[in-house]
Amino acid sequence: MEKVEYLIVGQGIAGGLLAYELNKTGKSILIINHETSNTSSNKAAGIYNPITGRKMVKTWLADELFVNLESFYANLERALGAKFLYPKPIYRPFYGHEEQNDWAGRSSEPGYTRFIKSIHTKSRGIEGVLDEFGGLELNHSGYVNLPDMLSALKLFFQNKGLYRSGVFQYENLEILEDRVIYQNIEAEKVVFCEGPAVGQNPFWNKLPFKPVKGEILEIDTSLPEDVIVNRGVFILPKNGYFSVGSTYDHQNLNYEPSADGIKNLKERLGKVYNGGYEIVKESAGIRPATYDRKPFIGFHSKYPNIGIFNGFGTKGVSLVPFFATQLVNYLNGDGEIMSGVDVSRVNL
Repeated sequence: MEKVEYLIVGQGIAGGLLAYELNKTGKSILIINHETSNTSSNKAAGIYNPITGRKMVKTWLADELFVNLESFYANLERALGAKFLYPKPIYRPFYGHEEQNDWAGRSSEPGYTRFIKSIHTKSRGIEGVLDEFGGLELNHSGYVNLPDMLSALKLFFQNKGLYRSGVFQYENLEILEDRVIYQNIEAEKVVFCEGPAVGQNPFWNKLPFKPVKGEILEIDTSLPEDVIVNRGVFILPKNGYFSVGSTYDHQNLNYEPSADGIKNLKERLGKVYNGGYEIVKESAGIRPATYDRKPFIGFHSKYPNIGIFNGFGTKGVSLVPFFATQLVNYLNGDGEIMSGVDVSRVNL
């Protein structure tokens, strides 16, 4: 019987970073991961962005999340000997003079100053980008190439003998008072980090998840590669092409791009960019979003050895490092799980 402190199910961004942080603090872990290309982490654009939404306001917990975010990934790159962090400014064109004036005033507010690289009162001059009224250019933004990061993490875990490929069989989990047993593994706790596959998990499938399908175009065009354009859609330079996304579909939860979704993306792209482009690829993924757009973190009310670390939605790159560190600290007896994300906020 192999004994570990934590059995981690899933090695997307949530499971991968949680397992890494636990291992870093000296905890013994083992990962069981279903190897499939249809994961939210592998399909995600990986953008981190402090100013989001139609109203262009600071994202939830921006001040806490972004202070150490890039250094977290930079340190992880060094530890893994891999490259996956790409800091880049995000440029958000204004829709009119009113927005331009609002941001001219907001730029001096202490809560926003650190995130603003510059405010353009006239077109930035990027060929094809429709920005007659100028736009907002952001700091502390960019993207993480998640497939590259997850591959590096997998290799790290494999080299330490901490990784197994397989589909977790819930019926084979034996729950004892102070531990769990799965096949030939005895663990103090099991933490499920399965992304959208949580719907099949008998311990957590009653949580109010609200998964959402997102479609992405990969295009070949002549935009500069040193900036991400983001208004209505994001246009992200990545792997020699540009990713354009994304859609939000709560009904058709499959991994096939739809004609309506692709049409919607093209229409939205046309409102911010009128340059020529060629579509290289169409893809779709499912994000593990929740009813209140906040993750579920913590342990089961009936089975205290069964945990969850899931539901990070579209902002996983920004949220997971912060909450993985928080959960590891909690498990090591230091601090609490933030009440707004604690799974105990929902009655099971």
